[in-house]
Amino acid sequence: MKRSLVADLLKECLGSDVFNLIRELSNKKDYSEFKLAEALKKEVNETRNLLYRLHSLSLASFVRKKDNKIGWYIYYWTFHEDRVNNFLLGQKKSQLESLRERALKEGKNDFYSCLNKCARLDFDNACDFSFHCPECGELLGQEAEGWAKKLDSEMAKISGEIRFLEGLEKSAAASLASAQMSAAANDGTADASGNINKVKRK
Repeated sequence: MKRSLVADLLKECLGSDVFNLIRELSNKKDYSEFKLAEALKKEVNETRNLLYRLHSLSLASFVRKKDNKIGWYIYYWTFHEDRVNNFLLGQKKSQLESLRERALKEGKNDFYSCLNKCARLDFDNACDFSFHCPECGELLGQEAEGWAKKLDSEMAKISGEIRFLEGLEKSAAASLASAQMSAAANDGTADASGNINKVKRK
């Protein structure tokens, strides 16, 4: 369930092409871009573009090595799964903030839309066009208040996703702390505060 939701959020934020690349790159280190392109059945240039998108988001890194046989430099890529949670949290918080700003703006205005869905205008702009669509000329109709429920529903959904991701982050931090305590305990003893007292070895 957890991995499934994280996968869905990654696909939503990055698109299915990048998500498929992540699936192939996952759990591999220094993976040749040529082998990756072959596995994805894509051209190398197209694969590179997807990789550069991940790199620009700090989700992937590369090392460059010269192939002595052909004399070219080949890029070897690594996907950083440990950065995914922070990336998704940033994306979701940004989406929530945008929706809140939209809800605040739309709460103060009446909106008018074209039946052909060409345009959607606030009262002042609709008035400038005499309540006719600037694209097709159809009469604009005032929107019902259903948009508010849609926005509330979307904000509730995103808030739930944020809570889920924050929960994952806390679990990961707790697991790391536990692992560190276990490792330290092998070399010493922990006092009541959780501090490790090193045992001197003879």
